[in-house]
Amino acid sequence: MNDLVERIADRDRAAFGRLYRRLVRAVFIQVCESVGSPSAAVAVTRAVFVEVWQLAPRCAAGQVDGLAWVTAIAVRRTAERLREVDGRTSPLGAEYDELLGRELTAALDGEPPALLGTSVPPTTG
Repeated sequence: MNDLVERIADRDRAAFGRLYRRLVRAVFIQVCESVGSPSAAVAVTRAVFVEVWQLAPRCAAGQVDGLAWVTAIAVRRTAERLREVDGRTSPLGAEYDELLGRELTAALDGEPPALLGTSVPPTTG
């Protein structure tokens, strides 16, 4: 997993696609259990992977536990969404979720991930 993060830091889209496919279901399940809404979990999961793509170049090579890093991003993004739902922050809305979807598709080299569609990944597995 750490080698994928290092390759993503070098903007390797294929490595990002592999990391995404390897972790998307686990991240979605983790988020969905916390937010309780599959549609909100899709939006948060998108945000997690967009952030992985954006922040990977800032991670010191070999210094990051890839799985722990992605999990920490998911926990933080989930907390942000829960605060938004509680009204403690301003809601970002559907436009932001759509932007994240476009950014994620671009990071996956134009390959639309299943998570971006209308269906939600199954929670069994």
